[in-house]
Amino acid sequence: MKTVAKKSFFIFFLMFSCTKIYTNTNDHTYFFSHERPVPQKSTTPNKPGRVVSPPAAVAEYTFLILVHASNNLESFAQKNIKEMMKWGSTPNVDILVDLHKTGDKSWRYKIERGACVVESVETRHKDATIAEEVLSTAKWAITQYPAKKYVIIFWNHGYGCINPQLETKNQSGSQVINNSWRSPLSDTDTQTIQTSRASRNKIPIDRSILFDDERNIYLSTEDLRKTLKTISETLLGGKKIDLVGMDACLMSMMEIANQIKEYAHYFVASEEFEFAHGWPYGAIIEKLTTQSLTPKELGQYIVTLYENYYISRTSYFTQACIDLSKIPELKDNIDIIAQLLLQGHAQDPDRMKLFINQARSQTLSFSLADYVDIHSLYQELLKITQSALDNPYNNKPSPVPRVNQTIITKLHETLSEGTKLLNTCVVQNCAGRYLSRARGLSLYFPQKTIDSSYIQNDFAQTTQWTNLLMKQVC
Repeated sequence: MKTVAKKSFFIFFLMFSCTKIYTNTNDHTYFFSHERPVPQKSTTPNKPGRVVSPPAAVAEYTFLILVHASNNLESFAQKNIKEMMKWGSTPNVDILVDLHKTGDKSWRYKIERGACVVESVETRHKDATIAEEVLSTAKWAITQYPAKKYVIIFWNHGYGCINPQLETKNQSGSQVINNSWRSPLSDTDTQTIQTSRASRNKIPIDRSILFDDERNIYLSTEDLRKTLKTISETLLGGKKIDLVGMDACLMSMMEIANQIKEYAHYFVASEEFEFAHGWPYGAIIEKLTTQSLTPKELGQYIVTLYENYYISRTSYFTQACIDLSKIPELKDNIDIIAQLLLQGHAQDPDRMKLFINQARSQTLSFSLADYVDIHSLYQELLKITQSALDNPYNNKPSPVPRVNQTIITKLHETLSEGTKLLNTCVVQNCAGRYLSRARGLSLYFPQKTIDSSYIQNDFAQTTQWTNLLMKQVC
């Protein structure tokens, strides 16, 4: 999720010619037109609009950013694209952007150093789904810009593993929805930080991934899985996407990682809300185009550069790089923990519920309070299980459940194993001072009601976690 900042960014569109890419050589501020372009002459067949020397036949990286800005983030899309233009593509790295703005068109760009080249302008059909549009863009990028490695970044609002319920538009035409915006953050006004959703819930809660305000649609967690599956199996011939990133809020979840684990190697996202400025694209592209990086190293650098950008600006930020090959083992670990807790419920339901709630109440949760940090949850469960093993008849501060001690012992051992797994699964992590317990992956753990959309994701359907939640909230 991104939130609109108070600072305004004024984008002036020069209408001298809709086919040119404009640069101001005095102050290096770049402008580009969104009129339908007349393809420029090119020495490279089937690639209209390219104005640089042809790259190598197969680049090292194709870096695709899906910028869905048909919402209150539109001005920040312009800002991020300008940051990309400070470095741009090289013969070995193609930087591509698919920009969706207000209106019925989307623009496909090749980002060059100091220039934004319009490759094509696509009509956005009102009946098309977000999944269809993503696949169309991925096909363009992979076909026109073949590479050894592929990175796909989802740029938009985010809502984690829950699909928000959309309502009808109000009389003013604005969307009424039970979710919130990416938080405001000014480079110069530190007071703006105080309105962050991460510190105060002053702004209503927000969007799901790739949300389109105009058409009232978004990409659900299940559609995300299907889309990446098609890209991996069909467009890439069975190869996995090297890195999937989500420049959006709340997406670094076990449930999301599990959805995409079969179709990507690494995953970069945030457990908490993100600020409207999003990722520092200039620094990221500089690193990618000036150094030889593996996908893992690139993911680690994105997290580090994100931390460098925000650490002096706010104490509320998170970002992590996840090794998706480790997710199946971590999923099994969570499933075993859920089974053991359910066994305890069967023997002493009342005390076991209090026992688990004690750990849950001390666990780090985020601005969407139903999402908790897995490492923090494990640490709190370890504390109370160790206490139960040391003092099996203690009734304070909450009664120890009267269950077979082998269950408590096994639970403690599995939690310890899970903590080690988390440390190998999360290959890079950063968190602001007020979220220092955040270690990279969150998990859905509501305290009152279970959202009906939760059971649609694979993790909920193939583990005992949902059954445990039903015991806790009912």
